[in-house]
Amino acid sequence: MASLVHSAAHRLMRRGLRRGLVEGSVAWIVIGTAAGVVRYITRPEAPLVAKEDLRLGESVLVTHVRPPRPGRGRWRRRGADAGDRAGVS
Repeated sequence: MASLVHSAAHRLMRRGLRRGLVEGSVAWIVIGTAAGVVRYITRPEAPLVAKEDLRLGESVLVTHVRPPRPGRGRWRRRGADAGDRAGVS
């Protein structure tokens, strides 16, 4: 039910702001703004990933490690020495 309300509010918000700003209709600006507020209120909550109780003196370090780029394998070489590692001359 919430996704239906969310998608309908999204359509009304886009239509209201488009017609309100392009055509200059104040009523559509009000409809678009109200739909944006409804969409904001009915948005789903972000899932809880982790919860940890800390004792006095403990801390948490959060880091972000970028995933490797696709096509950049560890053993992939380009250039003049590309055949050297396999023993191919």
